[in-house]
Amino acid sequence: MRTLSAPHPAWPETVELDLGRIDADPGAALGVVAELAGRAQRLRLPEPFAFGGSAHRDATMVRLLAAAAAAFVPVDWTLREPLPGTIPERALCHLPPPRDDGELARRWRAAHDVGLCTYRYGPGFVLIHDTRPGGPINRVHVEAGWVDTFRTLAGTVRPPAGGAAADLLDQLAAHQLALRLDDRYAVVLPYHADRRPPPGRAVPPAKPSL
Repeated sequence: MRTLSAPHPAWPETVELDLGRIDADPGAALGVVAELAGRAQRLRLPEPFAFGGSAHRDATMVRLLAAAAAAFVPVDWTLREPLPGTIPERALCHLPPPRDDGELARRWRAAHDVGLCTYRYGPGFVLIHDTRPGGPINRVHVEAGWVDTFRTLAGTVRPPAGGAAADLLDQLAAHQLALRLDDRYAVVLPYHADRRPPPGRAVPPAKPSL
C-alpha cells in the first residue's frame, strides 16, 4: 500500500513574539516557546525589553527565557539597561543572554553557560543544581513533602500568600533560587532540565559541590 501525504507548510526559521502578545496572554506565549522545542528554531523578541517597569512583566520574561533555555531554543532579544535593584545580575545569567552591545549584556554573555541553574524531578524529590558564577555553588534536595508545593511555585508568578508555598519560597529566596519582585510577584529561577542538549551543544563540566 502506498500512502500519499499532504504537503506540510515549512516551519519558519524564526518565530517572533512581540511584548503586547506576551503581556496579553503570558500562558500562550510560554506555549509558543514549548512548541519550538526540538525544531532548531529561533525565538525573536523584536522590541527591546526593559526590566523594572512591571513586576508581572518581569516575572513573565524570566519564565519565558527559562522555558526557552529548558527547550534549547535560541532567543534573539535586546535589553534596555540597567536592571532594577530587585534583580541582581547573577539571578539571570543562566538564562539566554541579550545580543546587544551594552555593558550589562556583555557581562551577561560572559557569565552565561548551558545548565548553570536547573532542577530535576526524582522519585519523590526535586534536585536543584546551581553553579552560576559570582555566588555559592548550591545542590539543594527538596524533600517529598515539598514536591507538590515546588511544582506550584515553578508554575506561577503569583505564589500563594501564606502556608507551605510562602515557607518554601522564603527558603528558595534565601539560597538565591527564587526572585521576589514585589509583595505579589515572585519567580523560581532554576529551569526544568528534563532533556539532554541537542547535538553540538556544549555541556559545562561538572563542578564540585561545597
